[in-house]
Amino acid sequence: MRSWMPAALIAMTVGMPLGSGSALAASNACKADLTGDLVVNFADLAVLKSVFFQRCTDPPPGPSQAFAATGQTTCWNSGGVVVSCAGTGHDGEIQAGATLAYVDNGDGTITDTNSGLMWEKLSRDLAIHDWDTLYTWDNAFAVKVATLNQGVGFAGHTDWRMPNIKELISIVNYQNVTPAVSAAFNTGCIDECIVTSCSCTQSAFYWSSSSSALNPDSAWLVDFNRGSISTGFKSLLFGFVRAVRGGL
Repeated sequence: MRSWMPAALIAMTVGMPLGSGSALAASNACKADLTGDLVVNFADLAVLKSVFFQRCTDPPPGPSQAFAATGQTTCWNSGGVVVSCAGTGHDGEIQAGATLAYVDNGDGTITDTNSGLMWEKLSRDLAIHDWDTLYTWDNAFAVKVATLNQGVGFAGHTDWRMPNIKELISIVNYQNVTPAVSAAFNTGCIDECIVTSCSCTQSAFYWSSSSSALNPDSAWLVDFNRGSISTGFKSLLFGFVRAVRGGL
């Protein structure tokens, strides 16, 4: 359900007194959006809070930097047969860490609400976001990231960068395979779709910005077919790229 929600009601909904310093800052930071009321999907309170805090606090609260769960909810025995998780101690039973949670910002980006990182969505429209484009490691920086940061930048940001290996593996969902990601990164991926209408992930290797200390002519990659990591030669291997921002 989508509807109009007045700024005052938004403030009360997220538990922020209208007389507080943050609310006063919100009236300045959000003047353009909230004076005329903000369109929000308030069927999901978490989305409402995320939108409010992203747009309406000055400065916005920092990311929680929560250690994320793997996403795995199923348990298998040593023969690979699905079993009840109760009493096994398996990941599927314990589910340690913060539940994987993402917000589609509607502008071709996805925010991880645990880490605060903002991710580029990928498309199938032959544009810079196209999921089929392969890059050498050098061109991941010199072509992909540089293009995203040109002019006013992608989604209004000019600080896009390559994710390091820990950031990149943080979006793996180990409950899923081919690709091993949550639905936020694998939705509506059809021919000619654009980043505001779909989200695509290749079941293949994606570059990180992290070099291998053992073999510095190689860099770390994540295989989103099953969520494994490996290294590849920077100048010889072609990989896919998903840019990120924030977390600094």
